[in-house]
Amino acid sequence: MPFAPMPTPIRCPQCSTSFVVEVRTIIDVGDEPELKEEFLRGQINYARCPNCGAGGMLSSPLLYHDPEKELLISYIPAEMGYTADQQEQVIGGLVNAVMNQLPAEQRRGYFLQPRTALTLDGLFDAILEADGVSREVLEGQRAKLRLINELLAAVEDDETLNALIEEHRDELDYEFLLLLSNLIDADEANAQDEHIMGLEQLREKLLERVSPAMPRTAPQDASYDELIDMLAAEDAAKTWRTTIALNRQRLDYGFFQALTARIDAARSAGDEENAEALTALRQRILDELDAQNRMVREAEDEASLLVMQLLEAEDLRAAIREHRDEIDDVFLMVVARLQAAAARKDEARAAKLGAILEAALEMIEENLPPAERLMNRLLRTSTLDQADTILDESRGLLNDAFLALFDEYVAELERRGQDAPLLDYLRQMRGRIQAKVTILRP
Repeated sequence: MPFAPMPTPIRCPQCSTSFVVEVRTIIDVGDEPELKEEFLRGQINYARCPNCGAGGMLSSPLLYHDPEKELLISYIPAEMGYTADQQEQVIGGLVNAVMNQLPAEQRRGYFLQPRTALTLDGLFDAILEADGVSREVLEGQRAKLRLINELLAAVEDDETLNALIEEHRDELDYEFLLLLSNLIDADEANAQDEHIMGLEQLREKLLERVSPAMPRTAPQDASYDELIDMLAAEDAAKTWRTTIALNRQRLDYGFFQALTARIDAARSAGDEENAEALTALRQRILDELDAQNRMVREAEDEASLLVMQLLEAEDLRAAIREHRDEIDDVFLMVVARLQAAAARKDEARAAKLGAILEAALEMIEENLPPAERLMNRLLRTSTLDQADTILDESRGLLNDAFLALFDEYVAELERRGQDAPLLDYLRQMRGRIQAKVTILRP
């Protein structure tokens, strides 16, 4: 049984408003895998005053448990002022609470020696290190976060901000701006409007003042020669892999024919320097494609092993939640491919694979806004009758805003050159949505 958070009354230190916050003292990601990401994003035990908007992490004893990794870590904030005996008593009580939830055969030796984190950052580090994230990567990420906070504090003071930008210009690269954008997205999910505004203002000012190397995508109508020129000019090591990935579909047999022809033409013209540069570019592209192919094969192998495990699971949805971190685009692609292959010769296996795919998509959609979740459900239908059933179940979401969202999605598919049958189906579905919105409109 999951450990429920405790409703706790607190008083805002800034405006003295009293309000209630749900506080967790045990985070057991074996029972609730989704808590791991929420905790690492700072969304657990976070209090935000409904009156003045002030917010921050609450000081509370905490026990983190990941049975799959045999990870049991306690953290008691120093500011709580507990003596050593008090800490031992609190931690012992939390450990016993976790052990008492488990059958005797599932209790392991690591329960007898829980690790201790002296700081919240230390707890985060221990969790991520167990996932294989190196300390160097963690330190680099933390340095970026410190710089973001430093810049954010000066966002209203252009003179100070400009000085900080000049001091740290080499650090304000594509990866830094990507982290900043991810923080904005996380705050939107956590409804931290005031913080979002500050981060967005910082991003706008940074983009006005710095020009970091960014991954590039060739225009849809670009010729092979234009694509070759673009890649030849891509000298930023940090964006090379992403640039190749973004243009991967264009790097086909015709592209390498064109590149080889340019090399031969340069040699024929006696331009050995250009020929050698183009030859090095060809090898660099081939090396990167090989590396990305290996990564894809390894990811597909891991996804295939997980599918085999899930096929044997008694409680499919619970099993998928246990592997939440492994459910990604590669996993979904592998399941869909296996289902298509099984449909031709093994209907029972195809049905099981279909159930895995459906359960995985449902879990992914849980964190989406309701309108986007409805959109995804509609896109998985194959008949208008199925769509009508879903629309009738979701009448509260059918309004002009949802219709605009639907139109935006269809327009994006048209820009990508989506197959006509799907577009025709979606246009018919759009008519059904429009009719229901009209009926429901006040």
